[in-house]
Amino acid sequence: MPLGSSKTTPHPQRTICGVGVEFYSIMFGDLYDPTAIPGAWQKFWAEFPKKDLPMHNTAFGVSTPIEGSNGKLHYLAGVEVNADYVAPEGFEIRVVPDGNYLDVTHVGPITALAQSYGEAYGVVLPQSGHEMREAAHLELYDAMLNPMADDYTMGILIPVK
Repeated sequence: MPLGSSKTTPHPQRTICGVGVEFYSIMFGDLYDPTAIPGAWQKFWAEFPKKDLPMHNTAFGVSTPIEGSNGKLHYLAGVEVNADYVAPEGFEIRVVPDGNYLDVTHVGPITALAQSYGEAYGVVLPQSGHEMREAAHLELYDAMLNPMADDYTMGILIPVK
């Protein structure tokens, strides 16, 4: 089973700078582009100024639905920066307001992430008793871990009331 623990935690407001990409949700298998998110991360790690990387290894994926698109998402692959940070050319800034998140841990290679998403949204969220709120959905990564390892862990953070 690719899911580990889950808990509800408050998250502070964060400013994320990264590479954005639009794609259809993984829940739309026939329209989903499996290269979109890895491509955004490759561009981020290749081009983001190394001097501006935070001192910790935390990276964020920020997903927001694109209104009126029937399943299309905007995804930002990036890191937390200071609120007054000026994004380099080709990068964008997204402020994620504070709020509660149901934090579900994915365990296993990132190639099994689709199954974890299905379980997180289809099983864990309904069993938690929480209601989803309108906000960015987050992925929380430790950039030093190997995403293909069997013991790889990352957070799937679902905004809840």
